[in-house]
Amino acid sequence: MADNPNGVRTRPNLPPQKNIERATEMAFEALGGQTDEQMVWLGAESMGGTWRLPVLDGVFQVDVSEKRVIAAGREVGPHWRILALHYLAVSSRPGGRLPEVTFADLPTARSYAGIYHQRVIGRLCATIGRDARSLHAAAEVLGGRTATGWDTAFDFDVFPHVPIRLIWHAADEEFPPSATVLLPGNIESYFSTEDVVVLSELLVSRLGGRPF
Repeated sequence: MADNPNGVRTRPNLPPQKNIERATEMAFEALGGQTDEQMVWLGAESMGGTWRLPVLDGVFQVDVSEKRVIAAGREVGPHWRILALHYLAVSSRPGGRLPEVTFADLPTARSYAGIYHQRVIGRLCATIGRDARSLHAAAEVLGGRTATGWDTAFDFDVFPHVPIRLIWHAADEEFPPSATVLLPGNIESYFSTEDVVVLSELLVSRLGGRPF
């Protein structure tokens, strides 16, 4: 991993699926030089040779020596694993930021905006976000907190320093339901553009009842 001139951490672009094992290896390698103090600052807790990291409604157990990430007694999916490792490898300490920007607001993300809308917003509103009642029930299961200022909005602590706000907009006579995802303004200090897409997509997946 390297820093670009703006101080944003970047990673090599790896084709999805084909190089997932290599991406995992690289993520563990990056984590190998992390200090215990930084791990604690990121919200992890050392427990008998593993690190416990709160993620949404669960806890990941990260075993660096065995190169495993487990939740509820089973290996987490590869994309959740890589996101957790990337998060724990962050070497800086960005100041806290509330969810305040959309994906399209990110300078490095504009060319991905259409993909993001399809894979995140479109999928949400075609599944668990078809109606407010279903979405509210799903959000409660994941520990979502009702956000004030909107009829239907929830805050999720996906990772300890990465809150995400999901605002749902009801259908009307002309338009189907839609949604807005707000990210912390410093999200690019934690994740690459590709990671942010996957992070948002996995939140939708969890809302739909899929496991880690």
